[in-house]
Amino acid sequence: MAAPLVKTDRTTIRRRTASRTALSTGLLAVSLFVSACAGPPREATAPAPVATPSPSTMVELRLPLNEYLPSLEEQATGDYLVYRVQQHCMRGYGFRYLPDLSAHYIGAVIATGREYDSRRYGISDRAIAAEHGYHLSQEPPGTRSPQPATALSLPEREVLSGRAPDGRKLTTPVRDKAVPDGGCAGEAERTVHLGAADEVQRGYDLVARLRHEMFVRSRSDARIAAVNRKWSSCMRDHGFSYRDPDAAIDDPRWDLQNSAGPSRREISVATADISCKLRTNLLGVNSAVEAAYENTAIRDHARELEAVRAHRDSEVERLPGLTRRYGRAP
Repeated sequence: MAAPLVKTDRTTIRRRTASRTALSTGLLAVSLFVSACAGPPREATAPAPVATPSPSTMVELRLPLNEYLPSLEEQATGDYLVYRVQQHCMRGYGFRYLPDLSAHYIGAVIATGREYDSRRYGISDRAIAAEHGYHLSQEPPGTRSPQPATALSLPEREVLSGRAPDGRKLTTPVRDKAVPDGGCAGEAERTVHLGAADEVQRGYDLVARLRHEMFVRSRSDARIAAVNRKWSSCMRDHGFSYRDPDAAIDDPRWDLQNSAGPSRREISVATADISCKLRTNLLGVNSAVEAAYENTAIRDHARELEAVRAHRDSEVERLPGLTRRYGRAP
């Protein structure tokens, strides 16, 4: 199944701050995940209809729950600053940490995030499809970390995590300087994300769960089934037989997990796929249906989501000042 490569829940880009996990191990990475482990969705409430847009690309679409998350640029900038604060902190103990980190990280994360966004309802970028078929156009940044945790010395790992090898809190000063709670990783989280890491993560996890649940519910909506039938009929006109866009992506002939690039047939199917999406307005229908379900979720979780939005606004307001202070290598 090709889903991990080509279909992902955007929410989840916030778990790029599951770079929160990467932080504690010292990996410079982007974690783009599908929140498919969220459990079975509850019974759906009939959502109020949403006007159906007619987009030519996914760039033109923004779902309601996105309003509770930082933008791709804000997320990427925040993650970059976390690494920079770690870097400054580690330098205070004499360690040259993440020597290859540069501001290009932000642009690479944004580009990858946009490509994942473009695939919420299957591929939708005509230029990428014409060159790469169903394959991603690039490897997600961070897959070749400039300084993996395994390359760190024991003293570096201790200062980064604030933990001794046996897992106990590090209480011994390093170079006559106390190590902050949670190490340099903990200090970076508090500096950039205002310190309430667990509470904040629960808020973003709520958004991720709701986005996943509403996406799943929308898949069984009659309007989605109807537009998939129209798309399938259009594909037959092009000489290809698939029941829906997911089936085209998951065609085992593409071998997305292992093959280096697309075959000619894959490119032909992918370009036809996008032409049929535009002919049937599949992107617009999917967006309108999912937005209706998300609006229901927002109504049901208004108080929790407003708290998430308030914290997001506070974080985003601080990014320019943090960039001025920590944006460059120490």
